[in-house]
Amino acid sequence: MKTEQQLDRLIAGLSSELTPSRDLWPELEQRLTDNLPATAEAVNTHRWLSVPFASAYIASAASVLLAVTLFWQPAGPQPVTASQAGSVNPQLLDAETAIVYSFEQAKAKQLASMKTVDPVYADWQQQMAQWQQAIGQVQLALKYNPNEAVLLKQLRQLYSQQQNYLQKVVQSGLV
Repeated sequence: MKTEQQLDRLIAGLSSELTPSRDLWPELEQRLTDNLPATAEAVNTHRWLSVPFASAYIASAASVLLAVTLFWQPAGPQPVTASQAGSVNPQLLDAETAIVYSFEQAKAKQLASMKTVDPVYADWQQQMAQWQQAIGQVQLALKYNPNEAVLLKQLRQLYSQQQNYLQKVVQSGLV
């Protein structure tokens, strides 16, 4: 067996099936009959694993799960629904929402008090749209980094600039 070819020839010369030198069935039959009562007893000892018991376990687990889900009271703050949106307390919300809420309220008051606009500020709506676009970009960035102090400061500054400009527009119409 010095080469692989010799090894391959020897393997090819072997028969693909091996036959036992004696009949093995009588020994196997005796072992099977000896083990049969032991397996029947093993099945009876695990009666609690049978189908009626398993279905009872599943039913009790389902009832416990149902009771827990029905009576569960979460400990954290509840999300604000649309019906509660008018009575929002900004101190209970995150920083971005508090900033947006307070500035949007002030902006709504200023727009409501606007009567006429001085021709100097004829493009005031375009200016407001540009600020809204910038505010939207900062808010998009805040979705990825919600508590980033620099972004919150920038949002506050943009709203403040927008509010100051709107105040000038409103005051120009009053003069």
